Amino acid sequence: MAHFIKQILFLALIQSLVGCMSTPTLAPMADVHLHYNWDHAEVISAREAVETLRENNVQLAVVFSVPSEQARQLAEAGAGWIIPFYSPYYDAANRYGWFYDPKVVSKARKALASGYYKGLGEIHLVSGLGPKRDNPVLQGLFKLADEFSVPINIHTDASNYRYLLPLCQQYPRVRFIWAHAGGIMGPEDMRGLFSACDNVWVEFSARDPWHYGNLTDNKGQLLDGWVDVITEYADRFMLGTDPVWNAHQMYRWYEADEGWSHYTQLNRYHRQWIKQLPEAVKSKLLLANAQRFFLGKNDNRD
Repeated sequence: MAHFIKQILFLALIQSLVGCMSTPTLAPMADVHLHYNWDHAEVISAREAVETLRENNVQLAVVFSVPSEQARQLAEAGAGWIIPFYSPYYDAANRYGWFYDPKVVSKARKALASGYYKGLGEIHLVSGLGPKRDNPVLQGLFKLADEFSVPINIHTDASNYRYLLPLCQQYPRVRFIWAHAGGIMGPEDMRGLFSACDNVWVEFSARDPWHYGNLTDNKGQLLDGWVDVITEYADRFMLGTDPVWNAHQMYRWYEADEGWSHYTQLNRYHRQWIKQLPEAVKSKLLLANAQRFFLGKNDNRD
């Protein structure tokens, strides 16, 4: 009986060692599109969210929150490596009418002047619904980004990259981060925008199969053209996850957002498709580009 127990323990030890050997160490990663909103906080604490990021070896992150105080909570829980942006949606009530609210610009100015918030966003522009690109509140935010030399994360719902062109050309000193690689846009849209505006960077959050998709096929392979354009503009792309679940449901005030429970799933999706890129390009998307953009670090590998 004792011999049998020793055999069982030995097999268990071998299985444990094999399991450890078969689980590769995750490379350090930057996630430049996080949300920690009021409806996230109902199901996960800031400390727990930070632990989830650490488990996925995220070493640099950017967070947008409604209200923005939630972004500050997450940043403080991370103690130095999570960068909070200020959102014009200063409470849940003005999420869909913020561009009619004159208080948005004054609140944003106060937030940026505090020195705590390092950018503006995420800001949603929906073609046909608003705001128009000459909207005074929207224009006020771009002027603040210029004045305070902070980046701005822009989410556009439009059928063509040219929708963003008038803004990035009007404010050449503002650094634009185009959320979700334009949502439905393809490789040629990236090339067109990059060639017209050298002040635009792109992040791939929400291009997973559970949100916008249209990045990889059903086998996880990048669709035609993506490897080429990412390689050509390797310094202009970054990664993000956007842990908002059922994002197509516009009015979810009545239920909490369980997006953080899917974080590892989203993170692994992006880690998988970037394996198809050349090693030097992959390392830029994983971390180096975000370090250079947000921290001014140069990886010296060009």
